[in-house]
Amino acid sequence: MKVGTGIYLEKFSKNPNFYRNEYQCLEIQDFVMPDNLGKNRHALVNKYNTMLKNYKGILSVHGPYIDLHPTSFDPLIRDVCMQRYRQVLSVAKNLNAKYVILHSDYEPIKEYNGYEDYLLQQNIIFWEEFIKEFETLKITAVIENIHNKDGSLIKNIIDAVNSPYLGACLDTGHAYALGKSDITTWVEYYGQRLRYIHLHDNHGAQDQHLPLGEGSIDFKNFFRKLREIRYDSLLICEIFGEINIQRQNLKQLEHFMCNR
Repeated sequence: MKVGTGIYLEKFSKNPNFYRNEYQCLEIQDFVMPDNLGKNRHALVNKYNTMLKNYKGILSVHGPYIDLHPTSFDPLIRDVCMQRYRQVLSVAKNLNAKYVILHSDYEPIKEYNGYEDYLLQQNIIFWEEFIKEFETLKITAVIENIHNKDGSLIKNIIDAVNSPYLGACLDTGHAYALGKSDITTWVEYYGQRLRYIHLHDNHGAQDQHLPLGEGSIDFKNFFRKLREIRYDSLLICEIFGEINIQRQNLKQLEHFMCNR
């Protein structure tokens, strides 16, 4: 397993050597914001390429999600979503990133009769076409759970599309606080479809992005499950806080990874 962290330019610029030396993967998160995919895009890409010129680890890019619904009933909204997704894929290409993280489109407030069937079918239509662009660039797309109650929707999308360049991103904090579920069941459910993990803790009520061990998620059992499925991909820390907090989080992560 390779350990990484989420970054944005302001955060990275304060202590670039720490991030370059301590993490095997850097997930660039500036491009979740619409302006950073528009007028600021080329300048940001150039700055990152300069600052990461000698970085030997893996790069990934978190995609946009604000007001985006790839399965919307409105074709104009779907068109805008595709435009933004293609912009972030272009960013990933220009940064030589290996992964793009995109949010699941599931919304619990829309749970009308037949909603999940509709959502699955529309996601399959969307991804069967869009994944071809990832395959051409040899970049992997991973779908991140947000309000999903379990991994069924994302698993079924991945199985239907059946591409080596489409996988699951398990966000531990979202699964626990928003999905109200035991995160170990997601590992069992995804199995080898699990290609990427966002790690952070909370107390089950809010998406707090706490360091590991400061909330109530059972990470000891979680890492036991990861070893059972022989997970060997990326662990991305999404922890809010300064360098000292991140260092402590890395120590706690090492404890969970080594404690059998």
